[in-house]
Amino acid sequence: MSNSSNKQKSNVHKFIERFNYSIFPTLLGSLFTLYLTEKVKGRVKSSFDSKLENIKNSNNMELSKFQAEINSLKSRENFKFTKLHEKRLVVMEVTYKLINEVLNELHRYVNPLKMLEQGKNFVENDNILQDIFLKKHSEFTTHYINNRFYFDTETKKIIDNYLSDVREAYDLYNEQHSFRQMGERPDR
Repeated sequence: MSNSSNKQKSNVHKFIERFNYSIFPTLLGSLFTLYLTEKVKGRVKSSFDSKLENIKNSNNMELSKFQAEINSLKSRENFKFTKLHEKRLVVMEVTYKLINEVLNELHRYVNPLKMLEQGKNFVENDNILQDIFLKKHSEFTTHYINNRFYFDTETKKIIDNYLSDVREAYDLYNEQHSFRQMGERPDR
């Protein structure tokens, strides 16, 4: 038994020796390779994270600059829009005032029941009223042409129709006025 037991011990011993010489170095090499791989991966990841963080910070700074530029442009555009809106309100106010003045002068000119100024006959009075109306109408027309930009399309159509109607009323009455100036009595 001793021989067989020694032989078994010897076989176990040989196995351990072979293990130490073949598997252990391979295992140790694999562990060392794994360690180096993880160490390199850690360094690459750390380096990558560091570079990524630097790029993010740089991009954040650029985004902040762009946002500041955008805000600056927005405020300039808002300022321009506000100024344009203010100007448009002024133009609308003047337009309304001039339209009322033109209509009043047209009414005075074409009104069949007008008061005559002292010492004036009907034709002289009509000539004065015509001149006043034409000056007001010219003032309004000039204002409208110079500020047409501030009106929307619908308002432009309304004003254009108004001008056409005023021109038509003026032309009808002016024809009769011209006959009176020549001493003729217009047909009614």
